[in-house]
Amino acid sequence: MPPAPGPTEPIPTPSLPAAESERSLPEPIFTGKSVEICLNSRYSEHNLSGTANDQQLSNVLWAAGKAPVTGAYRDIYVATPTATYLYNSSKHSLSWYSSEIADAGAFVISYERELAFDAGVSYMPAILASVSLWESTELPVASCPMRTKLHFGVQEVRGLTSELVAHSSVPEGEDGWLPDPKTTGDNELETVLANLKYTANFDQTNLAKQQISQILWAGYGCTPHATSNGRMGLTVPSAMANYYLTGTIYLADENGVYRYHNRNPSTDLTTRDHRIERINPADVRNSLRSAVSGLPQAPCYVILCLESSSVGQEFADLEIGFVAGNMLIQASAIDLGCHFKTKLTSGEQESIQNTTNIPSSHTPQAVISIGNTPD
Repeated sequence: MPPAPGPTEPIPTPSLPAAESERSLPEPIFTGKSVEICLNSRYSEHNLSGTANDQQLSNVLWAAGKAPVTGAYRDIYVATPTATYLYNSSKHSLSWYSSEIADAGAFVISYERELAFDAGVSYMPAILASVSLWESTELPVASCPMRTKLHFGVQEVRGLTSELVAHSSVPEGEDGWLPDPKTTGDNELETVLANLKYTANFDQTNLAKQQISQILWAGYGCTPHATSNGRMGLTVPSAMANYYLTGTIYLADENGVYRYHNRNPSTDLTTRDHRIERINPADVRNSLRSAVSGLPQAPCYVILCLESSSVGQEFADLEIGFVAGNMLIQASAIDLGCHFKTKLTSGEQESIQNTTNIPSSHTPQAVISIGNTPD
């Protein structure tokens, strides 16, 4: 048996026949970086290079495999400079899959799945795991989604930042005000990922305004970086920085239905904000549960919508998953549970719109249930 590769060596070409080759990855390292600082520091790097070692692959793939699956299946593949492998999350191992190699950067993750949403959900733990390595014993790992694949490079990055740019334009105490989200936390990203609180079982304690602020920011809030086309970056990547969910994220709680705004004016992608706008003063949670089959009883719901012109676009579907993935990770970090309801029927989508007063041009794609979980 040949010795295991060293911590800085690239993945070797499999020595076993392709059909039999399987190799375990090292256990992921825990970096001590919080969920919030990784979210706040994330940005996409468009010129990827370098060579990854087994530890870097281990952390990123382990994180990707922690995301829940709402569709029938999701398989994770990684292309390296030598071959493409199928990742087995239960064994934390790689199996040779094909001779296709990475077409850019150090390695490339791709997914076979029923729902683009599930690929998007899995992207975010992988991206945040790469960010958490920036100040670890490993060399920094940069990332960028390109089309439906997630590319990684091992190279210089800007580094972690706790600078807060998501401030509410609504004065404190007025309807629509959100408190500043936190950009640092006392949690550890890898510990949170290992214990994601994906559940359909909630107690009915209403969420505090700070919790709501944190969840909305984590899902689609502004961060300090600017994109290459001059738009203000968010906690999630977006194809060509189009930001498909701008003005189409809604919150339903005991105080009514609100639309989340991260821009001011609301459609200007070069601006930043962090506020909510009440569109319905009624508590519609019971009606919402009647409108959507299998929706858990929870104190808070976030409804992710797309403009009707974006429905069915794969990039937009992936972005829905990005937002949901971040909300699950942040909810788990602040000890809240989270659940996804996807594959909404046209009848359910229309019923949601009618129940909430969401505009007919905003088509619901997923409902996220959030709340405390029973002890």
